[in-house]
Amino acid sequence: MKTAAIYILGCRVNQSEGESFLEYFKENGFQIVDFNSKADIYLIHTCTVTSHADSKSRQMIRKAKKLNPFGKVIVTGCYAQTEPGILLGMPEVDFVLGMRDRNKILELLGKEKAHVIELEKNQKFEDLKIATPETTRAFLKIQEGCESFCSYCIIPIARGPIKSRPLENIIEEINMLSYKGYKEIILTGIHAGAYGKDINSSITELMKKILYTTKIERIRFGSLDPNEISSEFIELFKDDRFMPHIHLALQSGSETILKNMNRKYDTLLYENVIKKLRKIKGSILSVTTDIMVGFPGESQENHQESKDFIRDIGLDNLHIFKYSKRKGTRAANFSNQVEDNVKKIRAKEMAELRDELHSNFLFKMIGKQMNVLVEKNRDNITEGYSDNYLKVLIDTKGEKIIENTIVKVKILSVNKKVLIGGLL
Repeated sequence: MKTAAIYILGCRVNQSEGESFLEYFKENGFQIVDFNSKADIYLIHTCTVTSHADSKSRQMIRKAKKLNPFGKVIVTGCYAQTEPGILLGMPEVDFVLGMRDRNKILELLGKEKAHVIELEKNQKFEDLKIATPETTRAFLKIQEGCESFCSYCIIPIARGPIKSRPLENIIEEINMLSYKGYKEIILTGIHAGAYGKDINSSITELMKKILYTTKIERIRFGSLDPNEISSEFIELFKDDRFMPHIHLALQSGSETILKNMNRKYDTLLYENVIKKLRKIKGSILSVTTDIMVGFPGESQENHQESKDFIRDIGLDNLHIFKYSKRKGTRAANFSNQVEDNVKKIRAKEMAELRDELHSNFLFKMIGKQMNVLVEKNRDNITEGYSDNYLKVLIDTKGEKIIENTIVKVKILSVNKKVLIGGLL
């Protein structure tokens, strides 16, 4: 039997697409093997959000060819769309596939060296094969593309304009996943909050439809911008099926830097949205975010403003990135670039703040009752994720708990970055 191995870099959207590629190869008679094994085809699904992601992509391409010099190496994803020339210059690469016709890999392989088409405004959402990874939750891609053009970001070029998945297709897949026993979905997209902009709909319309026409028990969002959280959204978010966790993009807590980044909100709006969300979900609500350090022109004062804002509003966890110059973005041409050693220091300071905030939040959970979706139950260890997306180890008192069930747990203590709970 022919074999295929896949390596996925980057965001949750990439992870979701990677699962779809797995499904595609399975349906075409391939056995999926570990990426470290010898395979007939290696597919590297790339990310290009930072220079480190580019470097990692090239590293995995070289590794694949070393594992099997006679295997075919296919490169897909954002890096493939934005820099096909660089990838085609690598002797290890057999085929580069951009963001179009990704459900025709085998048909295109061998016919041409590259299939990278300019992404157009009027193209429709490309439905990849429905993926059903063997886990308790499913990542469900609802849209593609971004038109925000933040000054640091290459993604609008890599992914093209907004393309929303038809609402009826989303509902159909949710019902299929629910029928197969999935308890939880995570709605993802390159700019998920912009869902529906191109099809006369919206993220709130999608929320309504999911609530009224599906039976999925737990619903999460991948990432949203604060300016996309409307009053109607907040009303719908009250429903218990929407989990008390939200990844709310920030990037910087400095007004000056937000403006220079071309973000579409300010810190006041961000703070007001969090207050409204906490009012309906209570102290259990977990708010996480992305933070960039070392954006061009970021002074020490701006950096301190960002830290102070994050501390004041009490975010639960931070995903920290050092600014990386991306060719084709406005910020790449800014003259006041921050030195790498300064970025490194600021990232370390942000990481210390993140650890402090996350630890504080975990300890606040002691004594609270939570619903935990059990993901693993072996070797006398039962673990899962709480409503607010925190990892919980459960003392079952000898009771056998079936995986993919939701159990009520009381949080008893904290062990490093994990909650310890007792079964109720």
